Amino acid sequence: MPHDLLATAELVAGGALRPRDRMWRAGVALGRPLAYALPMADMATLLLCFPFDLEEMPAGCGYRKIELAVTFDDESLRALDLRPGAGWGGPDGARVTAFGLGRNRLRWMFEAPQTGGTLSPDGRWAQAVLESPSPLTDVSGRVRVRGVIEHPLLSGTRAEGEVQTRNEVPFSLSRADIWAAAPLAERTQRPGAWALTGRESIGPPGERLPPGRQHLCLAVDIEKYSTRGNADMIRLQRSLLRVMRAACARAAVDWDACGRQAQGDGYLLVLPPETDDTRAVPQLLDGLADALAAVNREPHGGTDSRSPLRTRMRAAFHHGIVHEGDSGYAGSAVVELFRMLDADPLRALLADDRSTDLVVAFSDRTYQDLVLQGYEGLSPVGFMRTDIRVKQFAGVAWIRSQGHAGPPPHDLTAPA
Repeated sequence: MPHDLLATAELVAGGALRPRDRMWRAGVALGRPLAYALPMADMATLLLCFPFDLEEMPAGCGYRKIELAVTFDDESLRALDLRPGAGWGGPDGARVTAFGLGRNRLRWMFEAPQTGGTLSPDGRWAQAVLESPSPLTDVSGRVRVRGVIEHPLLSGTRAEGEVQTRNEVPFSLSRADIWAAAPLAERTQRPGAWALTGRESIGPPGERLPPGRQHLCLAVDIEKYSTRGNADMIRLQRSLLRVMRAACARAAVDWDACGRQAQGDGYLLVLPPETDDTRAVPQLLDGLADALAAVNREPHGGTDSRSPLRTRMRAAFHHGIVHEGDSGYAGSAVVELFRMLDADPLRALLADDRSTDLVVAFSDRTYQDLVLQGYEGLSPVGFMRTDIRVKQFAGVAWIRSQGHAGPPPHDLTAPA
């Protein structure tokens, strides 16, 4: 998708590979890096993922070796961990080595098995955990791809030759591009937030709880995420973030003022205490549905309702007391929210109703306070009462399918 693509680049001949031998064509599509703020208390720590797809080559040609090199502009950044790492093997038999621990210049080498064969072209990625001595507001750098291809010669024999991108490809991520469980600027202002055993001592027994405040909470989860391949998982995570931001923009909810907790195939949004629920909830619902419709109209979005590429999700709303704990948001309201989200009746509704991409659940109290009061944009029409029993939790929820309100927006980018 255009929003997900950093650049496409041709892999040009290098070394001893001569132009007249070129009975091949090679290239690479570099995805926009995915960035996650990790819960470290005493420093800025990021997880960055660099997805890329190699271009399919003509019959008889293939990739024997590919190197992805990343250089960060900030020389104070250093890598704490690299994945894939030494000893990792891919489904195509690829052997991987990684270089750059403790540095801001990183390299991953993917090599085809020595016994023969070539690398599969797509669904590749590289991942690094980075540490900075100062708060991070943006991350920038450059990416380059080099490799060795196997190709036929005009003489009918076979040979290997070196290829590489013509230039380094720059990338830049702003604060708004970084997934975080809480706004980065506020991380150091919240006592006790994100304390981790081994990096910071845990408080003594009887230490006061972090503040508990009434919040409207929204949780979402993508359907059948775990059945997807690596490339589709990355695409779905990007779509999820864009949909959530677009919904907040539609509801005039300040993204940076929300508590946020990414969970791979899902997301928890804790809205500010001053949020006007009567206005925000209907707009968030319409925003989620419309943004999903827009995502699914894009290339590879799966316009057919039965397409395995289609992005579909469950959502749940609840209102209650939430604490910001040491490793995320805590409280019975958060537990109840996710019990509703995981409940069989909601899952079954999404599986059975192929006419929609979104189903929603309201806790009984939230339904009584908002939906039954007739606030603009909310109606009890279509809601079904259902008993929720998940693990030790039992309660009542109101569920329905949610159609999109109007033509899908063309721009899913929320204001920074």
